[in-house]
Amino acid sequence: MTAIVEGFVYPSKPIKIDAGAPDPETGYNIAPTQQVCLLYPQEGQQLVSTTARWWFVPLWHKGSVQDWKATTFNAKIETAHEKPTFRNAWKDGRCLILATGYYEWSGTKANKQPHRIYVEQNQPVMLFAGLQAQRKDGVRTCTILTREALPEISDLHPRMPVILNGEEAEQWLGHAENDAQIRSSFGTHWDGRFRHHKVAKFGAREDGPQLIESIENTLI
Repeated sequence: MTAIVEGFVYPSKPIKIDAGAPDPETGYNIAPTQQVCLLYPQEGQQLVSTTARWWFVPLWHKGSVQDWKATTFNAKIETAHEKPTFRNAWKDGRCLILATGYYEWSGTKANKQPHRIYVEQNQPVMLFAGLQAQRKDGVRTCTILTREALPEISDLHPRMPVILNGEEAEQWLGHAENDAQIRSSFGTHWDGRFRHHKVAKFGAREDGPQLIESIENTLI
């Protein structure tokens, strides 16, 4: 993911800051296992702004988060509700994960080309549908839900994060739509506002604003 934005104001609900949460990563190359910003509902009304380790670990796992070996930084929205790893969080751990964009790679394995993907919108951040859980030791972990990619970016990758508009975000957190409707349509109403451009190749530990600079105009 690219840079996390601080100071985002979510409409219609008060936001409580979790002062005891670990500091988030705020760079341009956020990777799984790092701390990301998220919002989750508390008692159905107030939203809590906190951070979580981006690699979901279910509460029934008895080892440490480092002992969990399954690849769970993403979860399919089509099946998360029924998977043992995610189904409890689907019911009780819905959240919004904040980012300004994300990267996807095209091309062959030996010659991968990174692209920055973002959404043309009025609000400063993208709202990814996510699931989160806090363990007894206080460690909070999360995953980003994905779905089949929309036509605008399906040439880059067959799947994409579930990116919610404002109405969907409230419905997702408030369980205001049935699960079948969420699985089939949430994150699909962007009407061609996705944008992407090629960026220079970068390593896993590289960071800085140069990572999101276009090397070729490929607006769609």
